[in-house]
Amino acid sequence: MNIQQINKDVERLERECWSTIIQQYFNALSSNQVKTKANAHDFQTIADVQSEAFLTAELQKLIPDSIVLGEEAQAAGTVSLDIFKQAKQDQHVWVIDPIDGTFNFVHAKDDFALMVSLVKNNETLGAWIFKPRSDDFIYANKGQGAFMNGQQTQVSKREALADLTGYSPILYSNQTPYKAHFQTAAQDVDGLDNLQCAGVHYMNMATGSADFYLANHSKPWDHLAGALILEEAGGVVTQWDGSPYKPMDNSVYLIAANSPKSHKALMDRFIHPVWR
Repeated sequence: MNIQQINKDVERLERECWSTIIQQYFNALSSNQVKTKANAHDFQTIADVQSEAFLTAELQKLIPDSIVLGEEAQAAGTVSLDIFKQAKQDQHVWVIDPIDGTFNFVHAKDDFALMVSLVKNNETLGAWIFKPRSDDFIYANKGQGAFMNGQQTQVSKREALADLTGYSPILYSNQTPYKAHFQTAAQDVDGLDNLQCAGVHYMNMATGSADFYLANHSKPWDHLAGALILEEAGGVVTQWDGSPYKPMDNSVYLIAANSPKSHKALMDRFIHPVWR
């Protein structure tokens, strides 16, 4: 497998997917082209379904015998989150989020992205995120650094807790018991928000404009691509108990930070008081 050619091919496919499928629906969706899944804010659109079908077919052409885990296919029950266990030894698994940040897409906001990652033997080998409205493309290959619009990128140097800015859906969520604690702890950092798009969260962290991300889920299509990109840019991603995050870990909470020192400070302030 020529990973450099794969990088070019995945970028081409993500850009083609946007220009030929998704773009026509931006700010132009009719009510019958949008439905909800897990809750009233969890949207699926015709653009999600069509773009995932396109990427699934085209990505499998790049690597013979590869298989695909797509967000919409998993929601439909046609593929399982156990795909990494079911895959044969050395078999490649593509992971697709055709539109990460569908809530933003439905409301014609720019913070959405196409995300693809490549996994083998429970290790993420490659990651590609395209944010079409700003024409930003970031990618990483394991052990080779992260690149934003063709230039190598690195995380910020900020490490003092009071200087850190980041993201967490927990700040606004009633689905976890940690909302009140996070709202209090947020007063000790420079800023805490939620852009409702994991891909943009990770892109901003990998390029130094944000420093951390505290997540209350670990669905592979939302986190595998961004986690590899952030790590290759110099950051750290772990579960809340401090253990490594791997593709098979699909039901854990995650903490991503720009450095080990920031990670420890965030663990001490946000995580350890509620998670032991």
